[in-house]
Amino acid sequence: MNTPVWKTAVLWVLTLLLGAFFVMAGGTKLAASESQSAHFIRWGYPGWFLYLVGFLETAGAIGLLVPRLAGLSALLLGGVMVGAALTHLVHDELAAVPVPLVLLCFLGAIAYARRDSLSSLLAKLTGRYRS
Repeated sequence: MNTPVWKTAVLWVLTLLLGAFFVMAGGTKLAASESQSAHFIRWGYPGWFLYLVGFLETAGAIGLLVPRLAGLSALLLGGVMVGAALTHLVHDELAAVPVPLVLLCFLGAIAYARRDSLSSLLAKLTGRYRS
């Protein structure tokens, strides 16, 4: 099945923008910037959690750029965004909730667009190869 060129271009632009966003977001956490550290402390998370989230965001950003891994990376980052939205909700930071939810929608679009490679990857991981 041939995908129209414009759909492929939109997918790549969205992927590159999200990849850049998550590299920057993950990088500030891995660098333990003062603002990020202060947020995680205020939310009551242990210090190592800042680095875990930073690693997941950075690894997910890199994975988005690899077509075979993009669907899985979008799902991983989507999980991180669900956690971010819940964190903001629990701490009564309602103005911050829309950002992770919008990112979650964009990540869902990438996961959907890459669903064939995602199902193929999951089949290989579970030992259920398609014939």
